[in-house]
Amino acid sequence: MEKQDVIAIAEGLKMIEEGVEKIQRVMREKKIKSIGEVAAELIPMLKEDDDEINDSIIKHLEKSK
Repeated sequence: MEKQDVIAIAEGLKMIEEGVEKIQRVMREKKIKSIGEVAAELIPMLKEDDDEINDSIIKHLEKSK
């Protein structure tokens, strides 16, 4: 691996960390206890835009309920 590869991976990991922090903050603020609760609200929204969303994503979210 080259130095630039390591930097790119580190930047990606930082983005993941920031995303997790954002998710946790919203879940705490809204008193959401599980990803399943999020999926239960998200699935109907995704189904409205079914032509833009891959069915496998919806199925995956339904499994996490």
